[in-house]
Formats: sequence, structure tokens, C-alpha cells
Amino acid sequence: MEITKSFEKRIKRRITGRKHVFFAVCAPGLKRLCQRELLKLPIKLENISMIKGGVEFTGFVHDCYFANLFLRSPSRIKMRITKFKAENFRTLEKKLKKIEWELYLQKNSVINYKVSTTHSRLFHKKAISDRAENIITNHLKQFGYAAKIDNKNNCHIIFIRGENNEFEISIDATGDLLHKRGIKKNVGKACLRENIAFGILSACKYSGREPFIDPMCGSGTFSLEACMIKQNIAPGFFRKFAFEKWQCFRKNRWNYFKKETEKAIIPKNKTEIFACDIDKNALLNLEKNISSSSFFSGIKVFHQDFFDLIPEKLTSDKGVIILNPPYGKRFQEKKQIKNFYTEINKKLKKDFKGWQAGIMFPEKNLLNTLCFSASLIPIFHGGLNIYAATGKIT
Repeated sequence: MEITKSFEKRIKRRITGRKHVFFAVCAPGLKRLCQRELLKLPIKLENISMIKGGVEFTGFVHDCYFANLFLRSPSRIKMRITKFKAENFRTLEKKLKKIEWELYLQKNSVINYKVSTTHSRLFHKKAISDRAENIITNHLKQFGYAAKIDNKNNCHIIFIRGENNEFEISIDATGDLLHKRGIKKNVGKACLRENIAFGILSACKYSGREPFIDPMCGSGTFSLEACMIKQNIAPGFFRKFAFEKWQCFRKNRWNYFKKETEKAIIPKNKTEIFACDIDKNALLNLEKNISSSSFFSGIKVFHQDFFDLIPEKLTSDKGVIILNPPYGKRFQEKKQIKNFYTEINKKLKKDFKGWQAGIMFPEKNLLNTLCFSASLIPIFHGGLNIYAATGKIT
């Protein structure tokens, strides 16, 4: 379909010229942090409120660009298309047919449908998905569009959510989940997500102005995230987004945002981020990830056991230290892992007084090994319910 002036006017009138409701999906424990992030953005958003599963806000489409580019805590951002009540398939189909899908989706769009239902008369997910697919495909054909269905390539995700017979239709604005910053090409098993790392760094009061030590760094999630905070690098700076394939996408405006974001990056002046591990293969992966951009050259990577680490040899200032110890198959008995955490805390008490600390715990009962008064953050990671304890070592 040729993009005519009249079609451009329709897009402006119906999509870019109107305010829309957006939803930032958040992992458990990160909603309040996401709300704070949204309130700090230098754009005029309205109705920022925490709801089940995340944070909702109102703004223009280009505000959604900004949110994807700058937010560190959410997993995904969706744009609400419409909301309606439907107790039968006839009503559902009628409402879906009213949506001007050609204003949202480009020609030859790849579409994936995600359906969820709770306490609704229409509960069969595949039946709902099949009807939506048929309606959207036939609708787009009228405009010379071809829509491809692909459950692996999430170019466009249409979300259909039904609760108490109220259906909400949304389109994904993000693409790959937001924790994928576009940096870590080489990772180990069960790698911690960046948005969770950001939550723990925030709980440890890391601002980017103090030294940071990542002594069990693995593939370096904490170190890379700390480096981005320190140099004011937007978390979405290195990656692509789903909204770039929206019909209403304005490339010039997006390029302007990216250029202004690059201007705001703070050059490194001295090394204050230290990443070490006893696993040489993990360090090799981190070094490969760092080499992807000169922005990360301020991270000092070295091979060392945490128990041999002397902070004064790295920095004269107190800062933040976060540990994500190995657990699971490495320990054959619970007594072994408890002894390991006890030794970690003895080391912290001996050499890191005055530092802000964060420690990941696989089990809540290990918290009694802590050597400092801490706040507890519940985390769902790698299919496990784990915890992070944060506080100041005194």
C-alpha cells in the first residue's frame, strides 16, 4: 500500500496526534522503582499509577520511544489499543473488526498473538487467537497488506487479555525484553537479568559517583549496568525496538532522541568499577562483552578470589559491593552452602566496613548468616524464588 498524504493524516489524527495509555510490565518487586523512573523522565506523562503486573501511564507515541530508551526496571512496554466487554465470540469479532489495524501494522508484518483469560465466559485461548488472526489478516488484505504469523519471530505481538469478560487489546512496543540492553552477546548459564541488577543497585544506593566492586561477577551483569549508570548511558541505546516497525514510527524524531542521548553520555575519568571472579571462562565472556564498545573500557576485569580481595588496593573510597555467589549443584549439602555464606559475611565484616552491600540468597533461611542489618528484596529468577539483602556494613 502506498503511503498517501490522506493516509498520513489518518495516522496523525488517530495515532500520533492522540494520547494513549501505555503499560510497563514489571517483575515482582520492581513496580515502585519503575514508577519513580517514569516520574523522573523529562517528558510530560499523565496518570502514572501502579496496577497489577506493572505501571500504567498516559502519553503520546513519541513518549513511548522515550520510555523504552530510558527505563531500566520494566520488562516490556505495551500500548493499549482498545478495551471492551465481550461475553461471546460474536461480540469479540465485532469489536476486533472495528480496529483500524492498517494504522498500526506495516506491510508484511510478522505477528504473534498472546492471549490470557481470567474469569471470563470466553476462555479458550486458541479459539480467541484463531479468530483474531483471521480478522486481522483479512482486514490487512483490504489494504494490500500481507500479515505473517510467526510464534518465534516477535516482530509484532498483539496482546489480548480477558478478565471478568472485559477484554483489553494491546500492541507490544518493545520487542526483545527490555533487560536485553544489546551488550551481552556472551553469557553464562542462568545469567541475572539487567532490570533485576538495576533494582539491586538502586537498593544499594548506587549513584555512579562511588566505587563499585563486583567480586563474583560471572558474565558481568552488575558491572555493565553500573557502568551504564555511571556514564549516563541510556539502557536502550545499543538496541532495536518493536515500535521502529510501527506504521506511525517517525524515524527522524527517533534519530534526534538517540543523538541527544549520545551527547549526554559522561566520559569516563577514572576506573571505579572492578569486576573479578575465580572462573576464567566467565571473565573471558565479560571481556568480550566489554570490547563491543569503548564506553565500557572503564571496567577493570581481573582474575581473583573474593576471599583474597583487599578493597584498599583498588580504591581509597568506600563504595558499593554486590555479590551473586554460585549456588545449586556446586554444593552437595545445605551445610556447605551455609558455611560458604558465613565465610562471605565474615570477609565483608572484616574488610568492607562502611560499604553499602548487596548479597543474593537462594534460600531465606541463609539470611541468618548476614553480618549487617538488611532490607530484603524477593526476586523470581531462573524459575527460582531467591532473595537479595541490601544494607550498610557497620
